[in-house]
Amino acid sequence: MTAGQWLRKYTSIFQQAGIEEAGDEARVLLCHALKLNKAGLFAQPERIMAADEIALLEGLAERRLKREPAAYIVQNKEFYGLDLFVDPRVLIPRPETEILVEAAVKFGQAWIERYKKTISIVDVGTGCGAIAAALALHLPGSLVYAVDISAAALEVAALNIEKYKISGRVIMSQGDLLQQINARVDIIAANLPYIPQNGMRLLQPEIANYEPEEALRGGESGIEVIGRLLEQVPGKINLNGAVFLEIGEGQEDEIIPVIGRCLPGSKVTLIKDLAGINRVIKIEAKRLLTNI
Repeated sequence: MTAGQWLRKYTSIFQQAGIEEAGDEARVLLCHALKLNKAGLFAQPERIMAADEIALLEGLAERRLKREPAAYIVQNKEFYGLDLFVDPRVLIPRPETEILVEAAVKFGQAWIERYKKTISIVDVGTGCGAIAAALALHLPGSLVYAVDISAAALEVAALNIEKYKISGRVIMSQGDLLQQINARVDIIAANLPYIPQNGMRLLQPEIANYEPEEALRGGESGIEVIGRLLEQVPGKINLNGAVFLEIGEGQEDEIIPVIGRCLPGSKVTLIKDLAGINRVIKIEAKRLLTNI
């Protein structure tokens, strides 16, 4: 069997099983088994696969058909140009979160150009370290605090931080939201749990059965964890700093009043994803605030 034949066969099988983006999912498994990148696979679709490669692929495909996420099967996920190690200890990074990173990078670059000094950042709920690594690499010289309540998640984040040789600028800390941060910073970035209680039962089996529930569940309304973070932000954000929050569809209507209460006088900007959904909230601190 050639690589191309296997790809076509399992694209069809995955489609029939109801797996979204079946072709991409099959390609991820094929590249992993053959130790090729996407370009390498495209360059040799007629490659004859060895018996051990076919056997490996059959096992990988069987796991995917049981709805185990491909990222966990191959223990890798591409995010904002980075190749990150992931496993069931952490949430799999999503393309939507790249919107948050892009907005934070743009803000950080302008901030550094204006103030000509090192910028400090907190990635709250760092998970696999995707946001922390991306910001550290795209904002050279920045100091990043990567915080998570899960010790297991921080173990995964450490692998990715070490891979990109930025452990000298990324400080990992276990704690609840901003409680472990003892100084003001210039950027707070957070992709926190935001699935409401009644939305948990609607999740795809790949998510519901495999990804860590604590990284998904946002309480009854979906914004409970985000709300707790906003209560902690005063006293942690510098004047002219900014907070970047990833949110669920329609949650801006509930979150914006909380921002007004916790961070009065701040400038709030909504950033849409490719589907036109308000996906990221940018909050610019125009006043120096303290926790009461």
